[in-house]
Amino acid sequence: MPISRFLGRIHRRLTLFSGWTWIAAGSLIGFEALELVFGTFVLVPELLPLVILCLALAWYFRRHIRRLWSHARARRRLASIHRRLRRR
Repeated sequence: MPISRFLGRIHRRLTLFSGWTWIAAGSLIGFEALELVFGTFVLVPELLPLVILCLALAWYFRRHIRRLWSHARARRRLASIHRRLRRR
């Protein structure tokens, strides 16, 4: 495989990944809120790609995050019930 074909494939995949991160970040917080995020990064633009990537990863792993959050809430509820029962 020639080098130019290889570089073309890498470029296409990185472009698709970049587009995916923008769409994922926008769908997580809403596109109006994404506009606010852009406005706040006028002074520190070098952090914007990092924030967009973190939002995209949060969108991708949102199901796992939601499950962990509900498990933590259930454990806290059970612990509080257990404490109340022990007091009696």
